[in-house]
Amino acid sequence: MQTACPSCDHVIEIPDLKAKQLAVCPHCNTKLLSSQANQDSHIVALSLSAIVMLLSSMFYPFLSFTSSGITQTITLPDAARILFNYDSDFLGLFIDVSIIGLPMFLLLLIIPLHLGLLKALPYLWGKRLLKMTFALEPWIMSEIFLIGVMVSMVKIMSMADIEFGVSFYSYAAFVICYVSAIAKLNKHALWQQIKPPVYIEQTKPNTRAIDQGLRACHVCGQLGDTDICVRCESKTFTRNPYSVQKAAAWLITSIACYIPANIFPIMYTTSLGDETPSTLIGGVMILWNSGSYPIAMIIFLASVVVPLAKALVMSFLCFMVARPANRQTKSYTRIYQLTEFIGKWSMIDVFVVAILVALVQLGNLMSVTPGIGTVFFTTMVICQMLAAHAFDPRLLWDNPENLKTAKQETLV
Repeated sequence: MQTACPSCDHVIEIPDLKAKQLAVCPHCNTKLLSSQANQDSHIVALSLSAIVMLLSSMFYPFLSFTSSGITQTITLPDAARILFNYDSDFLGLFIDVSIIGLPMFLLLLIIPLHLGLLKALPYLWGKRLLKMTFALEPWIMSEIFLIGVMVSMVKIMSMADIEFGVSFYSYAAFVICYVSAIAKLNKHALWQQIKPPVYIEQTKPNTRAIDQGLRACHVCGQLGDTDICVRCESKTFTRNPYSVQKAAAWLITSIACYIPANIFPIMYTTSLGDETPSTLIGGVMILWNSGSYPIAMIIFLASVVVPLAKALVMSFLCFMVARPANRQTKSYTRIYQLTEFIGKWSMIDVFVVAILVALVQLGNLMSVTPGIGTVFFTTMVICQMLAAHAFDPRLLWDNPENLKTAKQETLV
């Protein structure tokens, strides 16, 4: 197989892999391809199990909250439904889509794709399904929601009795099956079912594609020298158009949301008729003062430090694009990959608020309502994710001549 590394643009010749073998770019250590025995059957089995567990988690008690003899029990869909009741439509829709809707839809796509559907479908429908599958995966946050549930339980465990329902264990099993299935996805093998890769003659391995007048399709990875990919018919570019500008625009928007996300309350807690606002830092301090040091550190890192660090890192990377590659470029690439990976984990605090709002509803005795800070925080995390996705890491390896070529191509 011929391809260009999506991180550093070096042309790589990958031989046929045996089971449990992994292909890694020798220049930047980016994972390119993996192979496992009985991969399709494993993915189908895990996906079916995940669907069964997700459906099971929808109809039974998820969590129970008991305080002063009053019990509040919620199901999984209640996390979003109660947010709708408080006119937090944006948050309710986001939670419904990211932890239930998208996972179910993606699993329903994955199963037929690994049962040979791509060979039976017309070419046009097959490529659309594959594009949709790989575009949806980064926006599914089921595993983050599960961590958010655990954190929210620690927050309120000292003030009430908490009981995990059958649905909680079903959802935990779903997350395990889902993550295992996604980890086994083989993008190259799926595209090969639609159309085998076209081999380009006279390429020079271990040199960069841009130096040979080649470009790798950002959708299917096919190497070519035309404006249209010969395998999936997507428009190809030497570099993603306006990559730095798009990343900078999303980054500036996220920074603009970061300030109100930390100033405005993310939730209000009512106890015996007395309403108390809680900001991100305030919530961390409450956990710290109650002795929950590990959870306080996790929330502080995920909600305060990581978003600020991502903004600084992405700003630095956008600045380094204008400088020629050097011996530190490999480290910059690793930093970018880490930033992209941890992007959505900052969403933990949003899910904590959603669970608390859904669970703690005991009238004037005790209740939690969402604050405007949660909307700003959610928007900030989404913008940072979009900034990371928009950034093209290959620009870090370019020299000024490459940048001029890519800019001229974009203008044309």
